[in-house]
Amino acid sequence: MPTTKALLIPDCFTYMIKQHNFQTAGTYESYINHRIIPALGHTVLSSLTPILLQNYVNELHDEGLAGSTITKIYNIMKSSLDYAVNMELLPSNPIKTIQLPSVKKKKDNVWEVAEMKTFLNTAKQDRFYLAFHLTIMTGMWRGEILGLRWRDVDLEKGVLYVRQTLSKDGKQFLTGAKTNSGIRGITLPEETLSALQSQKVSIAKEKLKCGPVYLDNDLVVCTTKGTPVNPNNLKRTFLRLVKEAGVAAIRFHDLRHSHVTMLLAKGVHAKVISERLGHSNIKTTLDIYSHVLPSMQEEAANQIDAFAKSN
Repeated sequence: MPTTKALLIPDCFTYMIKQHNFQTAGTYESYINHRIIPALGHTVLSSLTPILLQNYVNELHDEGLAGSTITKIYNIMKSSLDYAVNMELLPSNPIKTIQLPSVKKKKDNVWEVAEMKTFLNTAKQDRFYLAFHLTIMTGMWRGEILGLRWRDVDLEKGVLYVRQTLSKDGKQFLTGAKTNSGIRGITLPEETLSALQSQKVSIAKEKLKCGPVYLDNDLVVCTTKGTPVNPNNLKRTFLRLVKEAGVAAIRFHDLRHSHVTMLLAKGVHAKVISERLGHSNIKTTLDIYSHVLPSMQEEAANQIDAFAKSN
């Protein structure tokens, strides 16, 4: 890397994104190209000041960007400028002293158990039924489900293993999971095992029907020709089925949140939920779902009260 301090901000990002996997690097490049470079791309590194960066972040907030998006942009810039400091291109990181705008955390939209059942009943005959079923029953990410292979499913033991994901654009399989802790085993309920067995039979019939033109990727959820399902197609099907089922409109990702809320309501320990979701530690799970816990506390108090009155 050049040692001149006249480098522009984009030069710094080039080296930073190379350190990440395909999917993460693609996300970073999108934020860099569409958010950071248009505003700061012509700024020389040595000209960066805390006030300049503070004003930039404040403008993102005033523009109405979500708090999570602003935080991602901040983290990208911080990591890049940390790298510049390590390479002695800057004496210190000017972004470390700025304050991120205070943003209220939005409450996740989730389905009650009855809504999950209604939706699954409506989706029963749809080709992508198993994808929706797995999300609700396991809390897996969309990319994990679309990258799931039969070799990673043990029907006898009732466990599936997350070892491959499909990229967000649906064009590439990525070895591993979204994070290192995301590589995990998930124990499955009997209903899910039954759904998987039915899916296996259906795919075997499709292979036979297509013959040599079938592209066998060993996928659990795939097209009629064995190719990966485009994530956007799955999303469109989900939105259509939500309307047909007459349930509350939520995002596909909210199925994951609904899974967690259901487990918490059933009294499942947060450590177990953390492992199923592939979180690095239980703190991550508690931080994300802290808004659910007050209602759990109230229910616990009601149960204790009922116990006390029964004696």
